[in-house]
Amino acid sequence: MHDLHPPQSLEIDDVAVQSNATVMTYRQGRRPLIWQTLLLGVLAGVGLTLGVTQFLIRKPAPPETVQTTVAPTASQTVTIAKVTSSSVTETLAVNGTVKATDLLSIAPQVSGLQIRQVLVREGDRVTAGQVLAQLDDTTLRADLRQAEAQLAVAQAQVTQRQAALAQGQANLMEVQQNLKRSEALANRGAISDQELTRQRTQVLTAQEAVGLAKAEVESARSGVRAQQAALERLQTQLTQTVVRAPAAGIVAERQATVGDISSPSVAVVTLIQNNQLKLVAEVPQAQMDRVNPGAATLVTSNTDSRLQLQGVVESIDPVVNATTRTALVNITLPANEVLKVGMFLRAEITTAARQGLTIPAAAVQPQADGSSQVFLLGPDQQVTARTLELGSRLPARGDQPPLVEVRRGLQAGDQVVTSGVGFLQDGDRVTVSP
Repeated sequence: MHDLHPPQSLEIDDVAVQSNATVMTYRQGRRPLIWQTLLLGVLAGVGLTLGVTQFLIRKPAPPETVQTTVAPTASQTVTIAKVTSSSVTETLAVNGTVKATDLLSIAPQVSGLQIRQVLVREGDRVTAGQVLAQLDDTTLRADLRQAEAQLAVAQAQVTQRQAALAQGQANLMEVQQNLKRSEALANRGAISDQELTRQRTQVLTAQEAVGLAKAEVESARSGVRAQQAALERLQTQLTQTVVRAPAAGIVAERQATVGDISSPSVAVVTLIQNNQLKLVAEVPQAQMDRVNPGAATLVTSNTDSRLQLQGVVESIDPVVNATTRTALVNITLPANEVLKVGMFLRAEITTAARQGLTIPAAAVQPQADGSSQVFLLGPDQQVTARTLELGSRLPARGDQPPLVEVRRGLQAGDQVVTSGVGFLQDGDRVTVSP
């Protein structure tokens, strides 16, 4: 009696296949079993593939992705400045040399004397009347004593001539009186005509003697006056041995040394009168119509930051250099201890002035295409790049930084970023520093 087994059972040496309610049993050895197993595997793989494909085809579409906007975070801390209305000036930049407005060459008025002392040096400030140099006056003092003696001799001669004149006048009066008595006697026939003629001759002789004595007195007086003039000349020369400053100023150059021989044509020192200096600058012929006398001028130095002076255009030379086609403009400079004659300085002459919108020059970022850009601060602390049309540039003055005129692109009251501009991008959120 055989054991009964379900149709789906599979033993090691048997394979049972059930399809459409028909069971077919094969009893085969080990080799046919391997081929059947491979066939079943292939069929199972194909079925699995078809099933997965249908599942993927029928898989519902995923829900639409909902995008959410995340507010940008602050990228950096910046400083800002408002667009303000300022006085905008147009300037013309020129270069020039510092010169003295009035340069006085002070020379001795006495020639032939040795210079005994020079009492000043370059850069010394002097006052009007201050002694600059002293000449050797030994010879002059000897001549002065001699002149005084000659004057005394001349005055004595005047006294002698006056005495002779007085004697002649007395003699004349005597002979005149004798003549009168003789004429009275001659009317009565008491004296001869010959005696009367002789007395008349004596009167004429006495008159001539008085006239000669008067001439001698006048000549002696002329001699006195000549000696007095010589004496005064020597006294003047003696005072001129002391060389004094005719005006206050600063010694620009000391040209004489002790032992030199004085000459009116050789200066002892050169003096800058009242320390008044000017800047003589060259202006191209094409720009001359922009410069007017009285225009304000900012004078600076490329080598000395201490020099920032406010000058004024004093005059424009009427002659244009035929070679360089430039004219010289004289700019008056205020007194300043740093200024020296011969300095090379830069001047910005104001040629026009108007009201305009300005921002700090640090806020402007040049672009590769030649345009200029700033970052405008919005109410949400985000910055927006803005392209501008710029005008004149204003140099720094005191605590005010360099400014630039905005002709188009901003309005008064707008706020622009002034620091960290090179690290910003359009739309960045920033933190504003107090």
